[in-house]
Amino acid sequence: MQWLGRDFRRLSHLLRWRLRRFLFVAFGIWGVAEPSLGGRPTLGPFEDPRPGELNIPVGGEPFDAVQALNGSFSSPEHCARVPDSLWVEVNGNGDCIRYYAHGLSGGANPTVLVYFSGDVMLRTTKGVRYITQSYRSVSPAELGKEMADWSADAGLPAVYLSRPGIYGSSGDHNMRRTHREIELMERALDMLKERYNIGSFILTGHSAGGQIVAALLNRRQDISASVFSSGLVSVKQVTAFWEFRRQIPGRLLYDTRSYYDPVDEIGHIRKDPLPEIYLISDPEDRIVPFYSQLYYVRRLRGAGFRPHHIYAYAPEPQRHLLARHAKRAAALLAQRKSAEEIRMALAKLDAKHVR
Repeated sequence: MQWLGRDFRRLSHLLRWRLRRFLFVAFGIWGVAEPSLGGRPTLGPFEDPRPGELNIPVGGEPFDAVQALNGSFSSPEHCARVPDSLWVEVNGNGDCIRYYAHGLSGGANPTVLVYFSGDVMLRTTKGVRYITQSYRSVSPAELGKEMADWSADAGLPAVYLSRPGIYGSSGDHNMRRTHREIELMERALDMLKERYNIGSFILTGHSAGGQIVAALLNRRQDISASVFSSGLVSVKQVTAFWEFRRQIPGRLLYDTRSYYDPVDEIGHIRKDPLPEIYLISDPEDRIVPFYSQLYYVRRLRGAGFRPHHIYAYAPEPQRHLLARHAKRAAALLAQRKSAEEIRMALAKLDAKHVR
């Protein structure tokens, strides 16, 4: 009978929030405040974003948090003014995708490292959307330096490919995880490959960036290696995990039917030769549950692949931020280091956190 009580509470909770959504949509009545966010820009759970023309920060100018929250649009003519950009179209609709690169040759580039970041938009327990504080201090110059350091560590060219709606790319970050986001990133890789005569990629993704890497691994034959840190690689499991962990049920906030789940197409990954696959996880991850990452590893192994799953220590409080580990692992892969050497190098990074 205990499960009946739990289900009744969940149903009652869902109905209350459905009523709130109806009142907001019909009459604009909301009445939820988030004093903990101070003066940060926010969007309510059911509030429509207000996109504007894509800003073009350069040098040390920070990216615009308001634009990351609301989305932006561009055009081929406008995109032509954006440094290091690609006009990418999917189903007749285009976005300006910006990238930050270091070390690319004017001739051939046999192998290139590419990094995909995690989300910068979060939700409170009441579903209110806001942009992380760290995003407000990042600039094109900082991302360029980050790629220069990574390239030097790896001995190969490195590219930061900005996801739609953030870090200088146009689009709507509210529409992340969807097939459109995956297709935009895939076509951007195609365009980079042609522009710089690239032979193969080592892809690296942190958190939701891991979903993009896993999707591209399913769809492409030119990925020699992929590295995930705290990867959102089993989308259905993670959305189910968060469904009732906020005050507002997840199904009222987003349509998971539009999401791409990499697990569904693991069988499409190339098998000859097998790509190197590394997953780095903290078993105490409070954002992307560890069991969802382990599930992906087991599915890979069941399909005949040989992923390396490395347990690491991410800093408190969320035990989630392992992007530095992923970049280090990818750099060592570029240097053709062994799995044991990579494990030892990541253990040294862990030691710095636990002192």
